[in-house]
Amino acid sequence: MNKLLLNTTNNEELEKLLLINVIGLIEALKKDLLTIEETEKVLFNPYTMDLLQSKGISKEILEIIHLGTELEDIVSLMPEKLFESLSEIEYESIAQLEQRKAYKFRNKVIESIN
Repeated sequence: MNKLLLNTTNNEELEKLLLINVIGLIEALKKDLLTIEETEKVLFNPYTMDLLQSKGISKEILEIIHLGTELEDIVSLMPEKLFESLSEIEYESIAQLEQRKAYKFRNKVIESIN
């Protein structure tokens, strides 16, 4: 198993990294490059939400991730609303990323764990 460490200097960097990941996951879903189940394993799951909440991640970003956890329900109950839901998550993520534009990554974010 390959183990990598995400290393951010502060919550602003972590939030920015999370938003970049959300946008990538949503784009991959829109292009049928990932399944909803895969995105749940990467980010959109209750465990990750609890972990991020314990790290003090903003409620706005937690809400975006929560919307991602609901995608499977949307597909099963209202499949015609999936694209709209994906677009909403992407729009909110970009808006939050825009608010964090001033925060710059100070160091390399990914490190190897041996």
